[in-house]
Amino acid sequence: MPLDHFVSQVHLRNFYSAEEPRRLVGVKKDDLKKFSARSEHVCRRPDGSTNDYLEEPRAIEDFLTHIEPNYNAALEAVRRREVNVDDVFVIAGFVAYLMCCSPTSIRMATRPIAASVQSAAEIIEQRGLIPPAPKEFGNRRLAELLDDGSVHFNIDEKYPQAIGISQIEGRVNILGNALWDVLFADPAHGAFFTSDFPVHLGPSYDPRVVSKTVPLAPDVAVCIHPQLRERGKEPDFSFPGFRARFRRLKAKEIRLINRGLVESAETMVFYHRDADWLLPFVRKHREYRCDTKVSKIPSPTGGSMIVATQAIVPFERPKLS
Repeated sequence: MPLDHFVSQVHLRNFYSAEEPRRLVGVKKDDLKKFSARSEHVCRRPDGSTNDYLEEPRAIEDFLTHIEPNYNAALEAVRRREVNVDDVFVIAGFVAYLMCCSPTSIRMATRPIAASVQSAAEIIEQRGLIPPAPKEFGNRRLAELLDDGSVHFNIDEKYPQAIGISQIEGRVNILGNALWDVLFADPAHGAFFTSDFPVHLGPSYDPRVVSKTVPLAPDVAVCIHPQLRERGKEPDFSFPGFRARFRRLKAKEIRLINRGLVESAETMVFYHRDADWLLPFVRKHREYRCDTKVSKIPSPTGGSMIVATQAIVPFERPKLS
């Protein structure tokens, strides 16, 4: 059974500590334990890339053969401010992979699916096709049991992953045909974190679209602002809609992005060196995570229209015994 990395090792290795070669400086969000690890030992899951809902269960691994071997070359092109279409494809592909195969993205994708299944069940029940629950559940209607949490739908996490993988070229198209703010961190002012979900939501120019800020290395990050007009289009990997702006950040701006990266991380964050301020910074911003907010708009014909939005939300972590 392969141990598949949902954050590419080639990305993580760019965050190795100069003080301890071939090691990441990590902090766990739940217990604030600091640790040292090699890239091959973190951000991985058994058979994480295998998906039996797909005709080719390991299809995402074929996609990654175009991304991971070319990541460092694309990163250097970004540093030189000489980005070509191949570099755009690699960086957009890296971000798209995070957004469909990481545990965080899969967890977020299950919520709207579960809400849609619940809405369909409520419609079926309204039409008299679902009998009342047995006496052990008080002979109550399914809708009541769903509302109070007595019953809930479990979504196989491989199903939303399969949807994400099958749509990954469309995601690359949207991310590549977008406005990119390429952000450089001045070493004198700090550097960027990474994590097991290195995607900070925002800042967004258009309230209808959630921009994504992703660190590429300690000194470089990119904020991608997708364009609504690209949705549903056939992929065009010549990226005619790509635009890039380059700027160097001040210390306050770097801290703001790092705050978002710590909040977005699922269980652990990484920095390129040890520092006295590292644990206090993670402690201050750890009680959040990325999640999907689901709203239901009642339909006149029964059921609900499901509206899902991604956001950073407070998260109370389970108490450790």
